[in-house]
Amino acid sequence: MAQQPMTPFWPIFASKSDGQHIVNMKGRPLRNGPTEEQLNMSPNEHGQRDFYRLIEKDDPKHQDWRKKLGGMLLREIGGKQYEDRWQQCILWEFPENYVLYEHIKTKADGQVKTVKNHSGGGHDRQDAYLYGYPKGPKKRFRSPVEFFPHLLWLCTDENSDMVNCTCKMCSPAGDVEKPQVKAEVKQEAPPIKREISSSGATGNNVNSIFRNPTVQPPVRRPSTGAPVPSPISKPATPAPVPVTTPTPQQIRAPPVLQSTPLPQPRSLEQQVDLTYNRFLCRTGEAVWFFRPETSAWGLGLVIRRWSTKANPADRSYQIQPLSHPFEAPPTETVQSDVHVKPWLAWSAPACTFPFLQQNPQYEYGNTDWKALIDGQGGKGIASVDASILAAKAIDATYTLFEPLKTSKDDKGNQYRQYNGMFLGAEKIWRGEAVRLRVGSGTDLLVITDIVEQSLVNQTNIKVILIGDLYGYALLDAPDPNLPPKPPQQNNNIPSRMVHDMVWRNRILVPKTRTAAWWKLLQPSCKVEINDIKGRWYETSLLFQQSFMDAVENNEGGNGIWMNSRGEATGKACISQPDRIAAFGASIPETTHIIEGMDPPSESITQPHQLHNGMGIGLSNGPVDPSSFSIDDFMHVDHLGDDTGMEYSGNSHFTY
Repeated sequence: MAQQPMTPFWPIFASKSDGQHIVNMKGRPLRNGPTEEQLNMSPNEHGQRDFYRLIEKDDPKHQDWRKKLGGMLLREIGGKQYEDRWQQCILWEFPENYVLYEHIKTKADGQVKTVKNHSGGGHDRQDAYLYGYPKGPKKRFRSPVEFFPHLLWLCTDENSDMVNCTCKMCSPAGDVEKPQVKAEVKQEAPPIKREISSSGATGNNVNSIFRNPTVQPPVRRPSTGAPVPSPISKPATPAPVPVTTPTPQQIRAPPVLQSTPLPQPRSLEQQVDLTYNRFLCRTGEAVWFFRPETSAWGLGLVIRRWSTKANPADRSYQIQPLSHPFEAPPTETVQSDVHVKPWLAWSAPACTFPFLQQNPQYEYGNTDWKALIDGQGGKGIASVDASILAAKAIDATYTLFEPLKTSKDDKGNQYRQYNGMFLGAEKIWRGEAVRLRVGSGTDLLVITDIVEQSLVNQTNIKVILIGDLYGYALLDAPDPNLPPKPPQQNNNIPSRMVHDMVWRNRILVPKTRTAAWWKLLQPSCKVEINDIKGRWYETSLLFQQSFMDAVENNEGGNGIWMNSRGEATGKACISQPDRIAAFGASIPETTHIIEGMDPPSESITQPHQLHNGMGIGLSNGPVDPSSFSIDDFMHVDHLGDDTGMEYSGNSHFTY
C-alpha cells in the first residue's frame, strides 16, 4: 500500500456531483467506465498486456490528481488570502461516482511500475482517465487540468446548468466564451477544514470564504505572474444590465419523461397473467409444487391451470413432475396457490448423490442415470437429483413465442417482434415488468417490445427487450389522511404494479410517514436478454413478511427477495425451438401444454398416486427418508406460504 504524505494537507470538498455509475446510451443501460474486456489483465500471445486498472484512493497517482485539483480549486474560490496554502490543499475525494482508472500497456516481461503523476513514465504507456461524466464512458477526463473547469462548475453553479460549464466535455468549442455565472459560497458551509497528517500535526482553523467566484477555467489566466482572483469590474458606458439573483422559478426544469403506452393483451391467457392476484404460476413454467402425502416439495412443469365459475378465487394446476429418462411419472394436481412457488423463489438445493455433489460438471444431459439408479454413485434419490439438474438446464434456455412482425432496415438487418417469451423457468409477456441485473438491482423494466435481431455479417442472434425503466421511490407523507401525489402522473404503469403499491402504502404510510411510488427513470430502454433476472412478483402476494420486516427495520420496504435466472448455473441463455424441447428427457414424450382456463374432466382433477423416488421424504431406495428435511432440500427461511389479499379500490394510495 502506498505511504501517506507526511506533509499536512488541508482538505477541500466538492459540494455536489453529476457523476453516474450507470448511464443510458441509445436506450440501453451501460456501465460508465472501462469494459470487462478492457479490465482483463491477461497477456496476449506475445506476452504483452494492454488493460485498465482501478486506481485506489491511497495510490500516489490518485493523490497527485487530488492535490492538483485541490490547489486549483482553493486558488480560484479562496483567492489571494489563502495563497500560502495553494500548494498544501488536497481534494478530499472525487465527486461521487467519478472513478480514476489507469490505462497500462506493458512489454513482454509483464513488469508494471506505477508512477506518481497522472502521465506515464519509462517505456511503457500509463495514462490515467477519470470516468463518471454523465454522457458516457467515451467522455472521460485525461488530466486534472482538463477536469478542473468541470469541478469548478460543480462547486459554484447553483443552477447546475451545463451551459455555464466551460470544460472540454460540456463545451467542446473551447474558444467560445460562455456567460459568467455568479454563485455564492455560503458562510455557514465553509469548504475547507484542517486535515491531520500521518505525523499527527495540526494547525489553526481556516476562516470561512465569503467570496463570490466566477465560473472561469484557470487556463484563461495570464501565463506569467502570480494567479489572482478575477476582479469584479463595473461597466463604464452604456447603462449596466441588471443581474438578477437566481430564484427557484428560474432554474431550468429537466425535460418531462413520457412513458410508453402499454401493449394490449392478445389472448385470454395474457390478460389473466397481466391481472393482479389471479394465477401465481403460468402454463409452461417450471415450478416447485407441494405433495401433501409426503410433506415434500418437487419440481415440475405446469401443463394446465384452471378455476371454476363457482369458485373463481380457487386456482388449480396440473403438473408434470420432472425426472430422469427411465421414469415417466404421472401428472399431479395442485389445488391452491399456496402449494406452488416459482423456481426462483428458492435456491437450487444440492444433489443427493455424493457422486454428483463431488462432480458439479455433470449436468442433466451427460449424467449416466442408469448407473446412479443401479447404485454406482452412492446413496441418493435419482428422481430428485434428475429434477434438480433438469430445472437448472431449463434455467439456461429461452424460447420466443407468438411472432408479431418481421422487418428489415436498409442495411439488410432483420428484426422479428414477438408477444412473449419463455426465459429460464418463467413465461414473460409484453406489457409486464421484469427484474434487471443492471442499474440499482431493484429497478424494473416494463416490456413494450421483444425483438430478435439478425444482423448482417454476424452469426449470433440477439434478443433485445425494449421498455420503460422504473425505480422504487419514496415521498414524505406526514399526514396519513392526506397522502402526497407523486411528481409523475402516469397511466402506463401495469395494473399489477399499481395494486401492489396500494397494498405496500397501506402499511408504509402509517408506520413510516412515507409513501412509495414507481418513478419513471428512462422510457424506451433497450436491455439484452442476459441482463434480465426474471419475472417481477407482487410483494403483497409472495413477500408479505419480508416487507413487514423491512418496514420495521427502516429499510424502505423494497428488498431483493427473489433469486435471479442464471445464478444456479452461471450460463447464458440458449435458444430452444419450443417449450417442450427445453425440458428434454425430463418429461414424457407425450407431454403437451394446454392453454386456456377450462377445467379438465373429473378424472384428471383427482390427484394421482405419487410415484416413488420423486421428492424428499419419499423413496424406496437405500436412503433413509428421515435423514432429509424440507430445509435440506431448499432454502425456505425467507419465504412464507401467504398468498396475499385481494385488491380493494377504497384506498387513498393509488400509485
